[in-house]
Formats: sequence, C-alpha cells, structure tokens
Amino acid sequence: MGAVSVPSDLLRRRALMSLTESQAVFASVHETAINDFLTAFCRARPRYLNYGSPAFTPVTTVAETRMDAIAFPGVAGGIQWRLRLSIPKIDLFKQTDPLPPELVLGPGQFSAEIDAELCIECRKIRIDPKPPRPPRGKDNPNEPPHDGRQHPIAELTCFRLRVFAIGHLEQVVTTTGEDAIAFAVDLIEIVDIQPPELESFLECLLFMILQAVLAGIRLPLDALRADAFPLALTVGPLIEDDQIKARGTL
Repeated sequence: MGAVSVPSDLLRRRALMSLTESQAVFASVHETAINDFLTAFCRARPRYLNYGSPAFTPVTTVAETRMDAIAFPGVAGGIQWRLRLSIPKIDLFKQTDPLPPELVLGPGQFSAEIDAELCIECRKIRIDPKPPRPPRGKDNPNEPPHDGRQHPIAELTCFRLRVFAIGHLEQVVTTTGEDAIAFAVDLIEIVDIQPPELESFLECLLFMILQAVLAGIRLPLDALRADAFPLALTVGPLIEDDQIKARGTL
C-alpha cells in the first residue's frame, strides 16, 4: 500500500487535542517544581513546621507557632512540648522514591517523606505541703498566671521519627480568595516501632498533625499558567507522570 500523507496543520491539531482533550488549555507542573515551591514556602514561613508550648515558644513568630501546654492537674503551667517537622519531600505518581511495603503509591496519588521530632520537658514536680484552698467563684486575681514561663526549661526528652504518607490533591481556596491546590493526607506509616500498639498510637497522632500541616500549605493555581495567561480550571488537578496536570480555559 502507498503511504498516506497527513496535512501538517491537522497533525498540530491532533497533538494539541491529545493534551487538552476537549478543553482549550493544558498546563502542568513537575514534581521537581513542587518540591522547589514547598522548600521556598517552608523556609519563608517555618512556623508551619515548628510548634511549641509557651516554655519553648512564648509567642508566635515567623519561625514558630505558639500553642497551649497540655493541661494536667498538679502540673503547674501544664506539660510543655515542642514539635519540629522537616520540609516535606513530595513524590508524584509514578513512584520514584522508595516507600515502606505497607504503602503503595497508586494513580492520582502523591507520597510524602517527613522527619518529625517531638520533645517534652521532663521536670520534677514540687509538692506543696500546704495545698491552697479551692477557689471560690473565680481565681485569685493576685496569683500570677501559670503560662509556662515561670521556670527555666528542665530536662528535655525527645525522639525523632521518619514518617511516610500517601495522599491526594484537593482544590481549595486561599485566605485571599484565590483558587489553590492542597495536599490531603490519606495514610501514614512509621517503620519498626515496638510494641505495635505504640506504633499505632504515634501514627494516629502524626496522621492528625500532618493532615493539618499539609492542608495549610497551598499551591495557588496561578502557578499553573498557559504562557502569561491564568488558567480557569475545568478538569483537575490530576496527578500523572510525575506531574500535576490541569485543563481548562483562559
């Protein structure tokens, strides 16, 4: 059979349709750029990764987020604690980075690898031989409040874990009203913690923490552009071929 020639303009239209499908515009961003964005975001706003009670973080700053101590009867000022997270490393499907055997990176998913360090202040509690009388109606206004800064930090007890997570993308809105992409965590895994009940406890704790942390780091859709024009998203965001892909109109 003889060869059939196809007009060049038709080839260009077919190539365009293979990317845009039925939409007008196709845009994508590679996982390398996603990790560059996360690194820049977290270095500019480390408070998203560093949390502490008043003994460690008296006030919220660009570097750290102040949170309450863990209240417990008899512990003046509460149990003081600190959490530090590393910058997440994101791997978009298809899988490139190794994962624990308990986790499988499927189509449309991302994985994340994060180091977590959790510390508490372990101090000896002073017992008052003459306990104060129960307050009547309200606290004594002359008694200084226990805000965790009444004593220097005593012995610090810490542990460090490497956490692996699997998740998906969700379209959200930023505080300024812009459309954005957020990372939603579905599963996490900590490797080789004994006994298994302790591993499950820590996984549950860090699962709740990482859900909140990653959901707060949002990639504006303005980052997905067709040349100089913003993309009005109609399909996506999708995870394919180590990229976040989106289709839409200008």
